[in-house]
Formats: sequence, C-alpha cells, structure tokens
Amino acid sequence: MSGAALIGVPLIEVRRPGLQTAVQDAGRQVRALGVPAGGAADPVTRRLGNALVGNAGGAAGLEVTLGGPTLVFHGAALVSLCGAPFEAQLDGEPFPLWRAVAVRAGQTLRVGGTPVGARAFLAVRGGLDLPEVFGSRSTDLRGGFGGLEGRALRAGDLLTVGAAAPLTPRRAFVAPDLHTPLGPEQVLRVTATPDLTGPLAAALLGRAFPVGAQADRMGVRLEGPVAAPHDPGRVSVPNVPGMVQLPPDGRPILLLPDAGTHGGYPTPLVVIRADLPRLGQLRPGDRVTFRTVPLPDARAALHAQERALRQAEGSLRAWSGQALYAGRHAD
Repeated sequence: MSGAALIGVPLIEVRRPGLQTAVQDAGRQVRALGVPAGGAADPVTRRLGNALVGNAGGAAGLEVTLGGPTLVFHGAALVSLCGAPFEAQLDGEPFPLWRAVAVRAGQTLRVGGTPVGARAFLAVRGGLDLPEVFGSRSTDLRGGFGGLEGRALRAGDLLTVGAAAPLTPRRAFVAPDLHTPLGPEQVLRVTATPDLTGPLAAALLGRAFPVGAQADRMGVRLEGPVAAPHDPGRVSVPNVPGMVQLPPDGRPILLLPDAGTHGGYPTPLVVIRADLPRLGQLRPGDRVTFRTVPLPDARAALHAQERALRQAEGSLRAWSGQALYAGRHAD
C-alpha cells in the first residue's frame, strides 16, 4: 500500500499502472508563485467526464496516457471514461466510452491502448479524494507533488473516492461534436505576438510540422526546424499553456499544462484557448499546422465552446437530478 496519506476508505486498487496514469483535476491558480497550472491536459474531456457521473467539472480523476491501467474496484462506483478511443473492458466485457457505467464491488476495469489521440479521463462519482497542494489534487510529475506522492500510479496503489449520494446510471451521452477533435492532422488556431516577424510568419504558418518523440505534459516538440532568432540578452517572460516556443535549434515547442511559468525563448504564436484541449491529444507522428485568427475570432470561439459545455453540463445535471459533488464548479 502507498505511504501517502489517504482520506476515507480505499475504493480502487491499481493492479497495472499503464504507461503514465496520474491524478489530475482542474489545476492550480498560483502561477505568481512560479508553480505551473497543471491539471488535465484535455480540460474539455475532464469536464464532460465528470458531468456524466454527477461531479463538478473540477473533480479529480485519472488521466490516462497512450496505454491505460488495470483497476480493481473494492466497492460499488459510477465511472466514466472519456477522451481518445481507448480499448477498455470490465470483467472481460466491452466497457463503453462517453457513458456513466455502474461498477460493482470486485469488478476489474482494464484500459488498453488507443489508435488515435493520446489521453482519456477516468471520472469516478465523488471524485478522487487526496490531499490538495496549492489548492489542487493534480499531479505535478516534474515537481513531484500533488496527486499520489507527486508521481504516476504504480501497481499496488490504493485510491480513495469522496462521499457522494448514489446515482443510478441512465442512457445519457455526450454529443460527438463536443468531443475534442482527434486525428493525425490537426489545424491549430493561433494568435500572433510581437515576436512574429515576417520571416518567422513565412516559416511557421501554412506548413505541417510532425510531432516528434519528445511529447509530454510539459510540451510537445515539433520536427522540421525553422531559422530561429537567438538573443542571449533576452529577458525571461511569462509562459502560458498554448505558447509556441522557439528554442535556438529551431524546433518549435507547444507548451502544455506542466510547462514552466517563465522562459527566455521567443514565443511568436499562441494557440487560442478553445484549441488547447487538442494539444493534450497530440501524439508522436501527428502533424500540426498553424492558422492565425484575429483576437475577436479567438474570443468568439472560446465563448461558443464554453456555452456548449455549460449547456451539456446543465443537461447532465438535470438528468442526474443531483447536486454536483467533489470539486470546483468552474475552471
């Protein structure tokens, strides 16, 4: 059993951890302290998965990456698995994605791999109940804090779930047009910064960059270098997820939730917030193309996405007939 402090009664036992499975929620809001925001790399999937089981959108669950875990439930639970189309089985029978599924005590959920996309979010009614660090249960893998001992899951770990009123699953589902778009070809909408010169615009826009093998929760490195400006005296500036960093080797880096809060590399482009969930689904071999949009279009896209998500969350809340449990109501 893990040495981490547990709250309540352990409900889930990890038999096989998967490639990289870790506790994530909506992340932190303490960037002023130099702490990355963290949180699920695909926040849309997190919110919808939690809504399916009657949780608040910020409730903690398990983020599954490329290869999933095997979990044994020692008590009854209501579970959803949303995101990339991972193969999953409950006691050897197909486990449906994008549904709220009742799991009985003693049953085993096995999550395999996915042919497209990179991540899924496993939500459990009540949310995973672990100590908060800087206001979040998210795991900062590089910093080694949050989640379960600041690390990915290991075989033998035990996870606890917060208290929540029982909820009988019904045939509710999430419309496919709300799912984060997946696929080997991704067009990311971006806005320009003062670092975008004419030569950089010509080099970065309108071409497809392959996603390289260096892809994790800090950033996704793209192949196909461009001529990068290098200024040793450049002042370090704040970073945010979605920035396109250009290091001296000219291989662009897309920053993800665990990226550092400051950096000295030029950042000529920023992925708009409505497209940030797509970054969490990029996998090596995918291809990324940048397309600039004006700020009013970026705001309109975010407002439209948020409106659709809130409508879906409201509909699922009405379906459940229950108050939201375990976690912040908003991102």
